[in-house]
Amino acid sequence: MSLKRLLLLLCLLSAPCGVAADRGEEQLLAVAKPLDNDFYLTESSSTPPETNIQSKQFAALTDAVGFYEAIERSGQWEFIPDGPLLGLGDAHEQVIQLRDQLYLLGDLKEEALFIEPRELFDLALHEALLAFQNRHGIKADGILGPQTRRLLNIPPRQRINQLLININRQQQLTAIAGDHYVQVNIPEYRLRLYEQGRVLVEMKTIIGRRSRQTPVFSSTVKTLVVNPSWSVPKSIAYKDILPRWKKDKTYLARNNLLVLSGWQTPRVIVPNEQISQEKMYRGKEYQRLWQPPGAANTLGRIKFQVGTNNSIYLHDTKKPSLFELDKRALSSGCIRLEKPRVLADALIQFSNQSDPQVLDPLFEDVATHKIRLENPIELHVTYWTAWLDEDRILNFAEDLYHHDLVELAQRDSSHF
Repeated sequence: MSLKRLLLLLCLLSAPCGVAADRGEEQLLAVAKPLDNDFYLTESSSTPPETNIQSKQFAALTDAVGFYEAIERSGQWEFIPDGPLLGLGDAHEQVIQLRDQLYLLGDLKEEALFIEPRELFDLALHEALLAFQNRHGIKADGILGPQTRRLLNIPPRQRINQLLININRQQQLTAIAGDHYVQVNIPEYRLRLYEQGRVLVEMKTIIGRRSRQTPVFSSTVKTLVVNPSWSVPKSIAYKDILPRWKKDKTYLARNNLLVLSGWQTPRVIVPNEQISQEKMYRGKEYQRLWQPPGAANTLGRIKFQVGTNNSIYLHDTKKPSLFELDKRALSSGCIRLEKPRVLADALIQFSNQSDPQVLDPLFEDVATHKIRLENPIELHVTYWTAWLDEDRILNFAEDLYHHDLVELAQRDSSHF
């Protein structure tokens, strides 16, 4: 048996780990794996038992500010230099530093701080590192590597500034949000449906990449479109499709794209021999790209129409495998949903007081169907890089679009 497996077995059999001694080794090893909580429906937002919570809890973000101010005053925070990849079962002097840092940040329990030998990467430290990685939005692999070191090395003062910025953002949402609303938090790549403070639905999202950012805005979801067609925007056509079509004349056919003549009703499909890239999105003989509804449609099987003029909407995708990625800034600005049918069912039930099964027959063909929500649901697209989750655990996310940097620079310049 390897050192790592032996260490894990011994830790799980020991009293502090609280694991029954009669489990088999494979079962014991499975215990250490993080749970899959990417999507859930919940009937209550009550806090789970304390034993299920690894990291420090806060009543509010203002308390987290005080926590980091205390860390800064203590002088105990230390920079962790570059070093080898370290994980469960490894012995290294940096393990001591990691142990101290995770205790200082609230992820390692006090009883695990002085486990001997302190330079041995034990199970308690492994679980603490998983908790740290989870609440910082990176892959939870329990390995101390470059990305985890970078996050551990963010100074307390930087975290304080980040928290203050996000307190203001969350106060802005609190001032306008009703009892029922959908929130998409851009840096977190997640959507949540709230009812009177409870999370009813949660799922992953794909948002705009840095060069085509998803904007921060508030609006309402007014209409569900089952089997949507896609009228390709001019910007996407010129940036993505037309250059590929110029290199490969089969590109449109392979991607189920048709060329339409203007915005006539009913639609007029331009014959192949009359298609011209020079007429695309301009001139009197205006031509544009269009994708008919169906399984191959870029928008998938359902779209959530939003009452804004920014051409941003929520929709399904024909590439669900992309949700397996940790970083999902991949779209041209619109928001793709991991489980759009679940959200559609919830909105139909809430808004129209209808059984979600009313949507079932609409998915049996490829005709486009529009369902108006009798009570449009609020949609708030936010940019929170620090927040408390439902268990009151402090979470951080990458400043993907550099909004934090800009806001901090504006705040600093206003002091002069």
